[in-house]
Amino acid sequence: MKHALYENPITHKFALLRLPDHFADGDTVPFLPSDYWFSSREEALAALSELFNQDDSPQAANGISRE
Repeated sequence: MKHALYENPITHKFALLRLPDHFADGDTVPFLPSDYWFSSREEALAALSELFNQDDSPQAANGISRE
């Protein structure tokens, strides 16, 4: 699973985005209404461990959300 740390150039807030399997440089970045925005880069980086835990969980492998 590919992920990106994105900074909005206007608000300077950060989001951790899950990218499609066939995402390539230059593709449009997919935003979902459920994407969580962080106030700082440090906050977004601190949330990475939870993102990786979700990817490693059996529910994530089956496409089941933990929420």
